[in-house]
Amino acid sequence: MKKLVENLSRVQRLINRWLRRMAFLCAVAVCFSSAPGQETSDVREMVQKIEELRSAGKFREAIPIAEQVLKYCEKNYGPEHSETADSLNDLAFLYNSMNDHAKALPLYQRALKIREKALGPDHPYTAISLNNLAEAYRESGDYAKAEPLYKRAIKIWETKLGSKHPNTLSGMSNLALLYQDKGDSAKAEPLYVRVLKVREETLGPDNPQVANSLSNLGTLYYHQGNYAKAEPMDQRALKIYEKAYGAENPHTANVQNNLGAIYLDQGDLVKAELFFKQAFEAREKIFGPNNPATGESINNLAWVYMDAGDYAKAEPLYQRSLKITEQTAGPDHPNTATSLNNLGVLYQMMGDYKKAEPYYQRALKIREKALGPNNPDLVSSIGGLADLYRLEKDYAKAQPLAEHALQLSEKKFGPTHQMTATAYNNLAAIYEGMGEYDKAEPMFQKGLKLFEDKLGPNHYKTGAALDNLGVLYREKGEYKKAESYALRAVEVTEKARGPEHSETATCVNDLAKVYEAMGDKAKADPLRQRATKIREKAKTKSASPQPSPSSSPT
Repeated sequence: MKKLVENLSRVQRLINRWLRRMAFLCAVAVCFSSAPGQETSDVREMVQKIEELRSAGKFREAIPIAEQVLKYCEKNYGPEHSETADSLNDLAFLYNSMNDHAKALPLYQRALKIREKALGPDHPYTAISLNNLAEAYRESGDYAKAEPLYKRAIKIWETKLGSKHPNTLSGMSNLALLYQDKGDSAKAEPLYVRVLKVREETLGPDNPQVANSLSNLGTLYYHQGNYAKAEPMDQRALKIYEKAYGAENPHTANVQNNLGAIYLDQGDLVKAELFFKQAFEAREKIFGPNNPATGESINNLAWVYMDAGDYAKAEPLYQRSLKITEQTAGPDHPNTATSLNNLGVLYQMMGDYKKAEPYYQRALKIREKALGPNNPDLVSSIGGLADLYRLEKDYAKAQPLAEHALQLSEKKFGPTHQMTATAYNNLAAIYEGMGEYDKAEPMFQKGLKLFEDKLGPNHYKTGAALDNLGVLYREKGEYKKAESYALRAVEVTEKARGPEHSETATCVNDLAKVYEAMGDKAKADPLRQRATKIREKAKTKSASPQPSPSSSPT
């Protein structure tokens, strides 16, 4: 969404480029044979093909064509011509989209040098190159190099175009995204708010660029776990996009997807499924069945079904999403790692640990190679693998991974984020399994407080944290404390997940264990029976083949 304005500007710039090229062709056609004209016509077709492949997410296929265009520009316009700079930028974008920053960065750097030499260091077009290079550094995690480039680009645009110009505002949004990526919400939020205010004043409250700002703020609040603020931002953005572009538009689908994520994290699976399906149907119709955006929607629908305990419905969707990602981004792309990691989570939840482990390991290997061993984006792979080893009671492998995941989570999200709360819980569970209750208890309590503060007392994650403490106190022999936490866990989870969810069954079964430990068989037996009944019903449901979403939008 942050690239909406930049992409619109890029479309206009591409049009201007080809107007210039067409004028040049008309001029030379008078003096030369038709051969050069034919050659340039071929290049124009190649550029068009690059755009088509890029729109389809087929970056790998577009790269050799972009390399041919760059060679043509270098030969016919010279190595320091503006057309060469544009071609360098286009090729760099493809590499950057594949997370191949090592190849993208020198191309962006060379394009910037050409712009600076041809136009000067303070030209608005030079600022575009600065912004592009900053984007590559940001996406590679090199925030220290990205920040001054963003600031320099913003300063140029402010000076040359004014503080309210679209380019200036887009630069500020990108700088805000940098701070958001760093986990510095205190710097990101005022920038997003400032851009939103200016766009509302200059463009009106119903302009699509206003929706872009609303969506950016919604995403920031979502990552903070502040759903009460995130939801109205995205709801308003959705109304603007639907009015401006209609239901079958990429921007509309993006916001529908964001709303689905908000409801999924809140445990409202009915609303989550509704919005994810709307996004999926729009994307499939716009981009086709094998586009990365369509694959993302398929993946998100799988999350809904997995959270609902309907694993038979989730598995083929995850596999389909993985296939799309491998085909479009390549087998070693971080997006492929995300798909692999999600399958690891699914098989872990199904209790098939041997099947889950290679997915987690392959995902971690890809991310470490692409991002480095200490990148915060490794949290989900490291944390998932740690929890898998915990379930297998391999604590020697689980503990260092869980400790590393907690460090990375605190670095990326901060000490009070729900992801950090999850990391506390996971490490506490390992200490519990090792019998180190004095280490486990304060971590479980810290995780519970964070979930209550960030998500509320009736969220399903809060219920899971309560259940963890109930189990801990039962193992310590503190049965009155165990009963109190276990009762609350059943109440919260049943309300959040429903009476027949697998997590409800877990909480009910854990409460039964408390009463058994207390010698109260009369209370324990019906709870055991209820948990067994829920699980048997879930197994029957999961054993039945379920259809994937229709390939044709309804």
